[in-house]
Amino acid sequence: MQKMIKIIVCAFLVSMMNFVSSPTANAGCQDYPESITPICVAENLAIAKLAQEAYEAAQIAKRLQEEQTARDNAAKDAAERAATIATDNALAPDDCARSTNRYLQRCIDIAVEKARIENENKSAADRAAIIAADNALAPDDCARSTNRYVQRCIDIAVEKARIENEAIDSIKKISELEVLQKLAFDKFTSNKCDQAANRILQVCIESKAGADAVKKEAASLAAKISETQALLTKPLVDANGEIILTALLRSKSLSTKDMKAVLDKSLLSTTEKKLLSAYAQTLNNLKSTQSLTDFKIPLSKSLTEDFSSTTPKVCTVADGVVKSLKSGACVLSIRFTTESGYEVQSTKKITLKK
Repeated sequence: MQKMIKIIVCAFLVSMMNFVSSPTANAGCQDYPESITPICVAENLAIAKLAQEAYEAAQIAKRLQEEQTARDNAAKDAAERAATIATDNALAPDDCARSTNRYLQRCIDIAVEKARIENENKSAADRAAIIAADNALAPDDCARSTNRYVQRCIDIAVEKARIENEAIDSIKKISELEVLQKLAFDKFTSNKCDQAANRILQVCIESKAGADAVKKEAASLAAKISETQALLTKPLVDANGEIILTALLRSKSLSTKDMKAVLDKSLLSTTEKKLLSAYAQTLNNLKSTQSLTDFKIPLSKSLTEDFSSTTPKVCTVADGVVKSLKSGACVLSIRFTTESGYEVQSTKKITLKK
């Protein structure tokens, strides 16, 4: 077949060479009345014949290529069927892994039962993980799955969302005012209202009034943003003076740089910032690699700490003591709080080795 294709391609090339080497038709042979002269008629017929031969050769080559592709695909399908048959022959006749058994009711039932058991095991593992996470939290902590529908926790979540939405709205208003201020400036700057001769012009009077209004509104919004930010970092207290929503400050790590970036955005006192930063550095100094022995986490005399393990299969933690279970990455969830309710949450990764 490859030889036949080569012969046809060679014939096509020879035809093209004859076409190129044949006398070129005069430009006039395409126009009447020269085109009907015997010389032009013969020349045009020769050109048309060569073009037809080239087209037919190309079509034959295309058809042969398609036939070869079809044969290749058939061979591939046959090879795959042979491989499937060989695999089936290596299995027992009643094995559900055989391709001829996959649609038998018995095999379908086995596959369904296997999927059901896997789903039940996954659901049980998820429930166990939720219970373990709940047990690491205080009974009244709103992060516990059993407390998410308690009215007190719902109220706290709603209040937090309201404060965050107010902050977002205030930032949007500031952005809109900045755009308006720029438009006002672009409109009135060409009049040079700072010149004494132009101050009494109506356009300049309107410009000053508009600028004053924008500045006043911007100052008002800036005050609201400051107040909202204070609420976001200030604990909410109920009528009895008890803290119901602490200021949660999340830090990527316990490093000095990350802690400073978090604390600088809060309205904490200098004393509280120093306490939180110093204790974070103490925790950060924990060795990144420990042997498979229990070790104690240093506790603070001025802060309230809470530790839990996010990798319970590798390690657990209770009363500030980390219990090593096996080699691997032990990730501790750390939370420490000041007396006024400011709370920092972060994680610490410790590699356990034999």
